Amino acid sequence: MTARRSLAALLAAALLALALGALVPDDARADHDVGPTEVYFPQTGHTLRDDFLDYWRHYGGLPIFGYPLTEEITDPDDGVTRQYFERAVFERNPDGEGEWAVLLQRLGAELTKQRSRAQPFRPLPESDAPNCEYFAETGHRLCNGFLEYWEEYGGLPVFGFPLSEEFTEDDLTVQYFERARFEWHPESGDTVYKVLLGHLGRDAAGRDDVETAAIPKPEGMDEYSPDLWYVPVYIPDGAPTYAAYWIEVDLAAQYMTAWEYDVPILGTYVSTGTWDYPTPTGYFEVYAKLRYDDMTNGLAAPPGEYYYVEDVPHVMYFAAGGYAIHGAYWHSMFGTPYSHGCVSTPLWAAEWFYNWAPYGTLVWIHE
Repeated sequence: MTARRSLAALLAAALLALALGALVPDDARADHDVGPTEVYFPQTGHTLRDDFLDYWRHYGGLPIFGYPLTEEITDPDDGVTRQYFERAVFERNPDGEGEWAVLLQRLGAELTKQRSRAQPFRPLPESDAPNCEYFAETGHRLCNGFLEYWEEYGGLPVFGFPLSEEFTEDDLTVQYFERARFEWHPESGDTVYKVLLGHLGRDAAGRDDVETAAIPKPEGMDEYSPDLWYVPVYIPDGAPTYAAYWIEVDLAAQYMTAWEYDVPILGTYVSTGTWDYPTPTGYFEVYAKLRYDDMTNGLAAPPGEYYYVEDVPHVMYFAAGGYAIHGAYWHSMFGTPYSHGCVSTPLWAAEWFYNWAPYGTLVWIHE
């Protein structure tokens, strides 16, 4: 099994491109841009607020989760605050931090707990099938388009482990996860809609008999539109605005921006080097670009710290010593220092920057 399909690497590292028309797509971390902290959806007559709104936007928004079907509801028995959406139920995790602060309810696990003996849910022995990841925790594989979608839109923290193999249900190719059911829709072509989450949130709202009646729009609250959020343009001292193409990596913010002269084009959260493996600061140039590359820190690495990762995607080397901007499929800790000195990005961002930046693009890295 290659490193790209190694669950051990994925879990050790970990424990979206939706709408590129805006400066920061919906799957870029929503706390970097500026906009309302609460919005109203006239389609269902419900609001979405604060961390639930950030999570909804960060992990894909409408195509992934659908519209809110309820307001926030706090269960008097367990104290957990939930909100129901068409395709999921959000839960506020009082003990969680970062990407674990909000979780999807384990609707897939609840829905399939009586189906463990059915053929698609029986665990399989590990295999080295191409374009697949095997999950020993549940004994199931995740392959091809479903694997790409799982990696792109949040992976383990969002969807959980696979609980079944792919199989046909209601004339659709589906696969169940702890927190979701993936549905394959080939009629949607090569768009985000080729994979959809099943309407498990809507079904759960019916089973739980929660209040779904629309409420009037609160006074002064905006109706939802992606255009409500924007990234303020701030050009820091030392910015090389004379360059036609340049990349800024802000180590303090863990954020990377593509610029054309003094105009920001696109931004994303990244993971740069940790304190013991810092990313170098200064002005550099992209001197090599590789669609895929294998990366290692060498056999002389300290005990327990050796790594060898195959098929790292969309690699742009900018400094001697192997420092590069590249995609990372093995973690989703973007916004936190997490690398051995490289600038690791979400997969969609690595591809976009790779296609946008010509050889010689200036890379400015600063605190």
